[in-house]
Amino acid sequence: MKMNSRVVGLVTTILASVAPTTVFSATDIVDVCQVDEAPDSLPHDTLKVVSLNISHGRNTAINQIFVSKKRTYQNLDNIAVLLGGIAPDVVALQEADAPSRWSGNFDHVVYVAKEAGYPCRVHGRHSQSWISSYGTALLSRSKPADSASVRFSPSWPSKQKGYVSATFDWLVGQERLSITIVSVHFDFLRKSTRDRQVRKMVEDLSNIKGPLILMGDLNSEWEDGKSHVRMLADELSVRPFYPERGGLGTYKGPTGKRLDWILITRELEFKDHRVLPDIVADHFAVFAEISYGRQHE
Repeated sequence: MKMNSRVVGLVTTILASVAPTTVFSATDIVDVCQVDEAPDSLPHDTLKVVSLNISHGRNTAINQIFVSKKRTYQNLDNIAVLLGGIAPDVVALQEADAPSRWSGNFDHVVYVAKEAGYPCRVHGRHSQSWISSYGTALLSRSKPADSASVRFSPSWPSKQKGYVSATFDWLVGQERLSITIVSVHFDFLRKSTRDRQVRKMVEDLSNIKGPLILMGDLNSEWEDGKSHVRMLADELSVRPFYPERGGLGTYKGPTGKRLDWILITRELEFKDHRVLPDIVADHFAVFAEISYGRQHE
């Protein structure tokens, strides 16, 4: 009998959760720039950004525990090639693994950053156990001025989720701005858990000064009865690109569910927005070009 991939993922999560855990001494956040020459400011007036759930390097396999290390490297190579081809300034990753037994026991974020040419990375390891260490990440070509990692409260039997944020210096014409960029992953299993996670994000981010770009796998659609995308939009005064437009599905194809989003504050404008067709994970990547200067009533 063929099992649904989410069922298999949940079973694996439960097994990992009830098994004995290892106490990790590593910090929850890694903030590293590999080259001293990385610029201190974002280089372009118009920012290119990408959000992608990289699925623990499994591509579309039913679960990463069944994927060989060689195949995992190949899957991550495909992601690096995709990023190299479109050259975003900042990349938001979810389900991004540090060395984990269930996905080849090497650091996926370090590997993708190196292969795609990103000297700087911020990686929040929100979920850690004997079998896995993973979370969300931001890759960039310029140095963040500041960064943070936040774990949401535990939500057993789901693995723990969270977000990372980084503040960048952004030169727009003659103006120097401080812009905050976030990569987040919400729980897939329970609406009540996502409610708590949204409230935590709103509490943390509502006092941010300057533009905000929030990207990630929200496990929510705009049309949901109590959409968590709408909750974020209302509470943080951010907006997505044409939330009711069809053909922008990110899970199970372009006509499937739109679970992955890029949300921006009012002073920013979408110059371009696309769901990329490349199959490099079980979610599709979302690409946007974003400029500064438009005010919305």
